[in-house]
Amino acid sequence: MSTITTTATEHPGEGAEGRAHASIAVGRTRGYYRVLFDSGPVDAATFADLAGVPESSAHAWLAEQLEAGLLRAVDAPDGGAEELLLPGEFVPILLGDRGEPEFDGARSLLEQHRDELPHVLEAARLARVV
Repeated sequence: MSTITTTATEHPGEGAEGRAHASIAVGRTRGYYRVLFDSGPVDAATFADLAGVPESSAHAWLAEQLEAGLLRAVDAPDGGAEELLLPGEFVPILLGDRGEPEFDGARSLLEQHRDELPHVLEAARLARVV
């Protein structure tokens, strides 16, 4: 099992939501959401290179995020395969909002889309799990 997904998949007794929360914790602890924020849409190979992890591990973690509704698939600029995007409205929650000016736009998006947050992200925000 990859080191990137070990924490997320070995969270006993909590089902899909527990695994999603564990996967979120992995992403926050290891800086993966920051990588996504800084890079914009990426495929698994690019994410792996930027995050310094094996491509198979990157693919597994990104798939967990997509399944939890935390990433969006978007068309690649070249019209090829899809890439994954961290929606701006999730940034203040997943990266931790300490009033940074670079998150001003993301905070505004969060306010506009607060009612549309994936359940796991809203539950984590309320419980301060993430």
